[in-house]
Amino acid sequence: MTNTFKLVVAIFWVAFALPVLLAGYSATAPRAAQQSPQRSQADAEQARALVPQERRGKAIYLRGESSSGKEITAVVGEVDLPASTLPCAGCHGLRGEGKTEGGVTAGSITWANLTKPYGHTHPSGRKHGPFNEASFIRATVNGYDPAGNELAVVMPRHKMSPADMADLIAYLKRIEFDRDPGLADTAIKVGSILPSKGPLADTGAAIRDVLTAYFDQVNARGGVFSRKIELRVADMGTDAAATAANARRLIEQEEIFAVVGGVSAGADDQLAAVAREMEIPIIGPATLMPRHASPLNRYIFYLLPGLAEQSRALCNFAASLPELKNSRVVILYRDSEIVREAAAAAENQARRSGWSSVVKQAYPPMPSEVLQLVQRLKEEKADAVFFLGGGGEEATLIRAAAAVNWTPHIFLLGALMGKDLVGAVPSTFKGKVFVAFPTAPTDITPEGVAEFRTLQEKYKFAPRHAASQLAAFAAAKIFVEGLQRAGQNLSREKLITALEGLNNYDTGVTLVVVSGWVRS
Repeated sequence: MTNTFKLVVAIFWVAFALPVLLAGYSATAPRAAQQSPQRSQADAEQARALVPQERRGKAIYLRGESSSGKEITAVVGEVDLPASTLPCAGCHGLRGEGKTEGGVTAGSITWANLTKPYGHTHPSGRKHGPFNEASFIRATVNGYDPAGNELAVVMPRHKMSPADMADLIAYLKRIEFDRDPGLADTAIKVGSILPSKGPLADTGAAIRDVLTAYFDQVNARGGVFSRKIELRVADMGTDAAATAANARRLIEQEEIFAVVGGVSAGADDQLAAVAREMEIPIIGPATLMPRHASPLNRYIFYLLPGLAEQSRALCNFAASLPELKNSRVVILYRDSEIVREAAAAAENQARRSGWSSVVKQAYPPMPSEVLQLVQRLKEEKADAVFFLGGGGEEATLIRAAAAVNWTPHIFLLGALMGKDLVGAVPSTFKGKVFVAFPTAPTDITPEGVAEFRTLQEKYKFAPRHAASQLAAFAAAKIFVEGLQRAGQNLSREKLITALEGLNNYDTGVTLVVVSGWVRS
């Protein structure tokens, strides 16, 4: 279903009819004036975005989910089922158009159809007048049409609150005009949020090179179901609020269908809120801290685990080492918002792993106070140190520890550490330094590397910021795979469903995508 309405004009007819129309202008002009407001109203209704009540009703219609968090019940015969297992859209179609399956026809439930003034005659012979809100509620809850006829037994009866019912009706009044933006018969508009200034500017340019090249390659092959992918980019802001505002502006003004790749670090909460509010899928944003929410934010698809997940993995690995079974654990972290969350995750996982002596503390400035720090930790007999910092500070810590003959097991996050770690580790620390990465070398396959290099050579972009470029490459591949699985009759809902169904999909350059996405 697209939001493009083609106006086909017969040139010959126009050439023939134009003099006639002009000659009869005084007679036809008043009629045109009477029709114009109706067309304008319909156009405006089609163009406007859903209001909050309509969005809540859409969630009920498509997924059987109430914004209250309370379960809506569908009753079939004498069996009560969650409405999420029998959503309205399953039988009546994504746009309320109705459909027939297994010899059973579920009719159109667009509000225009339900309220037709001349009523309805069904294939079964059942007849009734038009619906209004009251009779629709009666049909939905009790199973009787406006004439008092009982509906077919396959039509569930629903138990829902008056507020949920009002939301559903509000959406049904809008459903026939509800079209996802950025989607046409020949094009799909996608967006990405990228830095163009400051220290991350070249990273942003590197990601843009990959997205542009990959979509150009798809388009050169005919697009996806004959739709070409058009990329639009918005700049990251100077802070989280500005980034979210830029994203919202891009989505609204450019009419973006989905956001692919890009950078969300530092604005994760704000962008997750934009995705949920605007019901737009965001696929593969680069971040160190994927956001986790309850209920699940089904609009964001993270490709890689963040610092918190990696910290938990480090704890699980450390707990598996026999020599650390009864150790004193110290978690040292840089005092910043992102790393504080990772430290909290590490502390929680360490305690869950069975360690009773766990200390978490922000480390002092380095290198000025590092010797005092390592001397104190040595005296406290710390055996396992989770150092959640970086930029070369981990190397400073290890050198200082070696200087006082203290050799604990040290666990690091690869995304934070500096480049000179290998050269900084003395021989006394052999087998005692462990690093967590979001991906393993085995996740990057020869086939994946060859595919990326072929793209780079064909479109002649500079290979740089390898991790960011490979993540963008993976995000673009997964987006296109989702489009193909969603089918020609595309919608955001179908794309999200297709992405949720990806299982054991290998991009060749990241972790294999399984059904348990890193979700927000």
